[in-house]
Amino acid sequence: MTMIEAAIDTMRAVQDELLASEAVYIRLGGGEKTVRAMPGRTVFRSVNDVGAWIRIETRDFIVAAGALDAPPETGDVIRFRGADYEVLAPNGEPAWRWSDPYRTAYRIHTKHTGGEE
Repeated sequence: MTMIEAAIDTMRAVQDELLASEAVYIRLGGGEKTVRAMPGRTVFRSVNDVGAWIRIETRDFIVAAGALDAPPETGDVIRFRGADYEVLAPNGEPAWRWSDPYRTAYRIHTKHTGGEE
């Protein structure tokens, strides 16, 4: 393990302890699992058909890669603090990305679909 990998592991543990909260990850086909998730956001920008800039902000959740049995999929739901967030991303973007170069956590893009934020 390199020094950077060790630092990322340490950072992930601190984030999980201090910044993450419990959430329920619900698979589209059924099944749910309690995970620790750290909320965040991503801003997507694109140009529409008439040339106007569109800005879309998603609610993101950073979840340790080992917390899920398989990568996130569009249509899955994250239930966080009483609200539901559907896994998806705008403009054909992927619904998730790796949070770091060592692939220790997913950054999952979502849209609020129910409950109070």
